[in-house]
Amino acid sequence: MFTKFLKRGILAVSILLIISSIFAGSYFHLFDNYELGTLDLRFRFRPHIPATDKIVIIEIGNDTIEKLGRFPLDRGYHAMLIKALSEFGAKAIVFDIFFSEPQRGDNELQEAMRSAGNVYLPYVFEVVPKTERNMLQAVKYSAQNLENLTRLAKGTGHINIIPDFDGKFRRVPLYIRYKKDMYPSMAFLVSYDYLGLGQHNSRLVPGGHFAYGSHQKIPLDENSNIIINFSGKWGGECQHYSYVDILQSYKAHTTGEEGLLDLNVFKGKVCLVGFTADGTTDLHSTPLESLYPAVGIHAEIFNSIINKNFITRESKAVNLCILFLLVLFIFASSTKTSPLRALGILLGVNSIFVLSCVLFFNMRGLWIDIFYPMFITSLLYFSCTLFKYIMEFKERIVLEKELQIAKQIQQSFLPAIVPTIAGFDMTAAMLTARQVGGDLYDFFEFDEGKFGVLIGDVTGKGVPASLFMAMVTSSFKFFAKPEIAPQEALRHLNEKIIQESSANLLVTLFYGVFDLDSRVMAYANGGHVPVLYLAKDKKPVFLDVAEGLPLGMIKRPYSGNQVKYEQGDIFIFYTDGITEAVNAKSEMYTAEKLASLADAHRDLSAQQLREVIEKDVTTFESKSKQHDDITLVVVKIV
Repeated sequence: MFTKFLKRGILAVSILLIISSIFAGSYFHLFDNYELGTLDLRFRFRPHIPATDKIVIIEIGNDTIEKLGRFPLDRGYHAMLIKALSEFGAKAIVFDIFFSEPQRGDNELQEAMRSAGNVYLPYVFEVVPKTERNMLQAVKYSAQNLENLTRLAKGTGHINIIPDFDGKFRRVPLYIRYKKDMYPSMAFLVSYDYLGLGQHNSRLVPGGHFAYGSHQKIPLDENSNIIINFSGKWGGECQHYSYVDILQSYKAHTTGEEGLLDLNVFKGKVCLVGFTADGTTDLHSTPLESLYPAVGIHAEIFNSIINKNFITRESKAVNLCILFLLVLFIFASSTKTSPLRALGILLGVNSIFVLSCVLFFNMRGLWIDIFYPMFITSLLYFSCTLFKYIMEFKERIVLEKELQIAKQIQQSFLPAIVPTIAGFDMTAAMLTARQVGGDLYDFFEFDEGKFGVLIGDVTGKGVPASLFMAMVTSSFKFFAKPEIAPQEALRHLNEKIIQESSANLLVTLFYGVFDLDSRVMAYANGGHVPVLYLAKDKKPVFLDVAEGLPLGMIKRPYSGNQVKYEQGDIFIFYTDGITEAVNAKSEMYTAEKLASLADAHRDLSAQQLREVIEKDVTTFESKSKQHDDITLVVVKIV
């Protein structure tokens, strides 16, 4: 009792651990490397999303380096850029460039910044790998600007971009905690100022969202990062201008000449200035491109906030609920239907699921986990299918053993040898099918110059049929007596089966008694196929009786009959395994075919005739499996 309880306890704990492990994988994002790959695909194949026209990107590209000299550029150029943009009404001038060391031209740059009053400068933190209270923690500045320039900036913000496991950049910390204060992302700060929002109507929920304005929210991931909503590849959406072209156009403007650009395009714009030249370190790998300038990432953050178009990763609770429903459905289909049908359901459900996730991403910016649910449901299907095959294999092994036992039981109750009786040539054989049935035959020798032949077929297969056959054979011996007519013997046996057997099985029997003195065979039939009788020089006939139901059904009388035989006559006792044999065309062998074959070979000995019939039947169903036992007893008068 204790062992049984212990086994059940171990099984329950094992199942609980497996279920917990499955849901823990979703909760802790154990397969996020692969999930990020599905996110990248969603970015690549989604329809175009619009970018705001409020932002322009000013590139310090290859042309600028060629014309103005190598990096770092003279800060007088930056001062001129600020003057040009400020004079033509730029809303904000945002540098993704550090001015960390004193250089010639700093005074000119300071004056330009003071005059413009709308310049933003960046800094970078060195952050620790682990978060604290759902926010990145900084240990120190790793890059910042000269203090006198920082004081003149309208605002400063960090430009930290956090790489994912695969090295790609998909998210930016909205705030980074340093010492006791929180420092905003520069792109977020510029957006916040652009919208004219104040601190009084905003609230940060670490690991959740940033609420601002009238019920507006910026969704954040669990580490308070904003997920970058890439509108397209580099150069595809925002307006791009060359740094050197702007300077040259401004110089032309100051001299009254026509420049390359109409600088009025910068009126009311937020101008992001950054490096895009080959060989610069400000290029990162993103879902859309292997090299993407960081200034473009700041532009995407600004674009998302201005257009209120964000990427929101669904909460762990929602992903767990989705996983639970999918697992429940696939488990039910995998255990309740065939493997092929379950595979179709799996593919259909996963296809609908993926399509739904893509639609939610395209229409609402919702990032629902795809990889892990598909992985788990596929693993669940294959596990359930494998388990079913293993259990079926074990059941087949048990069935094979059962069939072997059934065959042994069946063989043990068959006559070891065919009796030798003067004036009779007799032979008997049974070809057992793989699924053992309950065919039986027996011979009874009596002292009064008589002998009996019994043949039968039990309904059902396997061990139950064989045990029932054994009971029928042993019980019939009590009623197989020379003074008891065949029909009475069947009646007595029928009553005994109905009274004593609880197997709910039936048996068909044909019992014939040969009288050697009168040369008469008396017989009775209990629902069995008729015996084929070939009288000398006459057509084959089938011997049957008026009344005779299978034994084990109801108490009814059995009628008998008799036939007088002479030398050369043949009696063929058989089971329906012969007449119901089926070939590859689903055609049955039939009793007529048996009679025709026997008639054509009536001159053969009993054994030769039996072998001819067996060969013809096996040839007939050679391409299909034998589905029932074939039993054949041939009695020839010699």
